[in-house]
Amino acid sequence: MKKFVCLFVLIISFCGYAQEQKNYKTEGNLESENPCGCVELSEVTNKHTPMDILMGMKACLDKEDYNKAAKLFAIAGVFGRFDTYRVSDKSAHQAIQVRNQSLLMNLEERAQKELISNFELEFNQGTENLVKNCAIIQKIGMPDYYPKYMIQHGMKAFINTGTDDDGLVADLDSEASWQKALESYLHCGE
Repeated sequence: MKKFVCLFVLIISFCGYAQEQKNYKTEGNLESENPCGCVELSEVTNKHTPMDILMGMKACLDKEDYNKAAKLFAIAGVFGRFDTYRVSDKSAHQAIQVRNQSLLMNLEERAQKELISNFELEFNQGTENLVKNCAIIQKIGMPDYYPKYMIQHGMKAFINTGTDDDGLVADLDSEASWQKALESYLHCGE
């Protein structure tokens, strides 16, 4: 649980360091094609990408519904972790962190504390809430979309290799990777 709180603090602390930057983007980079809105965790589908879910989290933050926001943050993180296992370009793997940073950049301190508090309430290791939320996420199931948002975020998106590389790890054990994402990100099933 401490690593999640540290992640929130780290994301928020980096938000204060603004520098002039030049951004190069490829089509589909961090793109949300089907935002889910501020919905209950059970209303998310395995067709929603982390970008879709994080846009829903932002809608919840705008409504000050920190409990739903925390749950959406969690499932977006699990889906994003799974995507890091299946996307071959390691330079693309920070896509979720980049989107989180941009969404949480201007969040007021009170809102930050509410979000963290709700995350801890719902996802503290060994609690009934964690078990309940993990069961919902497992019922939603393994992501069933092409992770274009992440693939287009990496350096390989700028390089034309002339091959038919789809950006995915060829011999991925999807089931094992899904279980690993659930366990390593939220401690589901431990």
